[in-house]
Amino acid sequence: MNPRLFQNHFVRKEISLDPLWDFHTLNSEEEKQEEFKLLVPGCWESNPKLSSYKGKAIYSKKVTFGGNARLVFKGVSHTAYIYLDKKQIGYHYNAYTEFSVLLQDIPYGEHLLEVKVDNTFHEESALHVSNDYYSYGGITRPVVMEELDEIFIKYVHFIPYREAGKWYAAISALVTNLTKEPREATLKIKLGEESLIFDENILIPGTDTFIEKTFEIPYAIPYTLEEPKLYIMNAMLIYKDKIIDDLIDRVGFRDIKVKGKEILFNGRKVTIKGVNRHEDYAEFGCAVPIEAMYRDIEIIKSLGANCIRTCHYPNDERFLDLCDENGILVWEEAHARGLNEAQMRHKNFEQQSADCIREMIENHINHPSIYVWGILNECVSNTEFGRSCYAKQFQLIKNLDTSRPVTFASLEAHIGSDLCLDLVDIVSFNIYPGWYHNTPVTDSLESLKAFVNHTEGAGKPLLISEIGAAAIYGHRSNNLEKWTEEYQQSVLSEQLNSILSDEELSGVIIWQYADCRVDNGWFHGRPKCQNNKGIVDNYRREKLAYKTVKEIFHSYQR
Repeated sequence: MNPRLFQNHFVRKEISLDPLWDFHTLNSEEEKQEEFKLLVPGCWESNPKLSSYKGKAIYSKKVTFGGNARLVFKGVSHTAYIYLDKKQIGYHYNAYTEFSVLLQDIPYGEHLLEVKVDNTFHEESALHVSNDYYSYGGITRPVVMEELDEIFIKYVHFIPYREAGKWYAAISALVTNLTKEPREATLKIKLGEESLIFDENILIPGTDTFIEKTFEIPYAIPYTLEEPKLYIMNAMLIYKDKIIDDLIDRVGFRDIKVKGKEILFNGRKVTIKGVNRHEDYAEFGCAVPIEAMYRDIEIIKSLGANCIRTCHYPNDERFLDLCDENGILVWEEAHARGLNEAQMRHKNFEQQSADCIREMIENHINHPSIYVWGILNECVSNTEFGRSCYAKQFQLIKNLDTSRPVTFASLEAHIGSDLCLDLVDIVSFNIYPGWYHNTPVTDSLESLKAFVNHTEGAGKPLLISEIGAAAIYGHRSNNLEKWTEEYQQSVLSEQLNSILSDEELSGVIIWQYADCRVDNGWFHGRPKCQNNKGIVDNYRREKLAYKTVKEIFHSYQR
């Protein structure tokens, strides 16, 4: 299965993996129990017998190959142990980030590949905890196996910027040399009509070599939201006058800056009109097929929205590809939601958070649609310990990518006490007037602005990163009762008109696009064990609020 919307390699060969894998649940002694055949990618909850299964399971498949190879997992939910011929070769934690396993000097023949998966809230898990969304189980995103030469390209990163009216590309690459000898190689990058050369690179034996260079691109066509121009970036590794490896990605020339209270995209102010979207679909869980991703994009575009927030974790890269193609801004967020201080003091919190941030940025940095990196939704940004966690994570992001602003969504209860607004480029708050309390929307906004303006967040763009109300699809009443479609429609109308007419605000991201499943521990406030604040339900059926949001988004063009 192609993990992207375009071909990633012409030279590097892929080893075929049939999508149907053998599957067994495991008991507490890790002995095989029930046997199934499951599709990869997919959630095991898609099987009716496993619809609520929390536990361990093992996927297995026989693969014929040899030599050097690379196994790439785009997402395993949420703890994975990788085995080849019964020997552990890899481990990874976090459902939402890509990881790979390098295999060297494997004898040619048939080999047994196994992936043990655990989706329980085990004691080593700091980020996957009982939450207001569901931790599905399985190999939920594509898996790719590739043949490798002795030297190969690990990644190529592209950072565009504009200076004195000219476009430049700062390009860096990591090249691996598996041999015990230095190798001299040339990296050639074809970018549109430009040929960009990194020559005379001496690759250090047995490790990675980092190379970087900046190029002027005189005829670059900018990537805009109206005309999202994408360039194929084809990187070729040349050794002894032969192309021995390649890596293909798509990039765009655009810059994102913050100036005063404005978010500027290619120098033009943009007002955010967005939706929060979980990777959750009634029939597929979090293993959303490309056809359903495409449907989501088309529905969101029809709303007049220009932004999607990937609450509360990095998304499948195919979805980001669709956002790139359609000129939809993306707030991509590292994995964490609603953690209290005790949870953030978990022994693995810092390392698991850093791993997630690093994997998110290293794998997604080239997407032109991503305009901001986010972290730690509604965590303890109002304590000194919490502040230290936010500061470390923002510093890590800035070390990895200086080209984008950073933010986090603060909790409404932290208005008056948040300690982290000096750390961000964009101030963001989740507020729910009309749902969790009956304060008029304009009063809530005035209280929020008054607080922010007396902190180091003053003078920065201010986003409403969540706002909304819940409704059960099909539940209607003329009495404007909570949980009815009419009540949700009325509340969202007041909320959106108040925000989008306020010149001091940079926009709004509705909570949420579609209803999603929640952990069973949240049943008491979530009818049907779902977060029902979607303007469409988990089957993407429109609620009354959908048309209201569409009318409002299309009417505000500032």
